[in-house]
Amino acid sequence: MMTLRKRAKVAIAGGVLALGLVGAGTALAMSGGNDDGGGSVSGPDADHARTAAVAVAPGGHAGPVRAESDGGAAYGVDVTKPDGTRLDVRLDRNFAVLGAQPAGQDTGDDGGDDGDGG
Repeated sequence: MMTLRKRAKVAIAGGVLALGLVGAGTALAMSGGNDDGGGSVSGPDADHARTAAVAVAPGGHAGPVRAESDGGAAYGVDVTKPDGTRLDVRLDRNFAVLGAQPAGQDTGDDGGDDGDGG
């Protein structure tokens, strides 16, 4: 038969394990740790991505940066052009523009840049 002290230790260990699993799951969800992209990007990589994306629409404003994993894209940035229209700009891992299209359209790889940066 388990003593009260042993029961308490087992209960505490179980609680710590449960909290650890919840914390790990939360961290994975927040980091976008899945294969279909879409996680948020921050820090220097996000700054580089925003700078590259705004080059497609000079005078525009870059929004949040997200991780991508389709069509060779590593990053996706929503850019609001000076006229208020929005573009979805896709970048490779070296921050080269792979393409831009009106936000909300399918982001399949069309092999071109249909933004106005030219």
